[in-house]
Amino acid sequence: MSQIPLGPVSQRISCPHCRAEVSTRVEGESNTKTHLFALLLCLLGCWPCAPCPYCMDSCLVKKHYCPSCNNFIGQHEN
Repeated sequence: MSQIPLGPVSQRISCPHCRAEVSTRVEGESNTKTHLFALLLCLLGCWPCAPCPYCMDSCLVKKHYCPSCNNFIGQHEN
């Protein structure tokens, strides 16, 4: 299966799993970059700000799912 180029917002595609024409469901999830930024804030003494990376879109990976069959389609990383 070829990689589908996906952006940070919902995309209109044909699902490679169920072949339905859908707009993807996008969920932001933390990744290694998110955890490293939070750790860095703690190490710099800004521990009250450590949860901030988990609320910032630029620190989250955007995962796209098919709303019809709920299969993972791809992701967009900043």
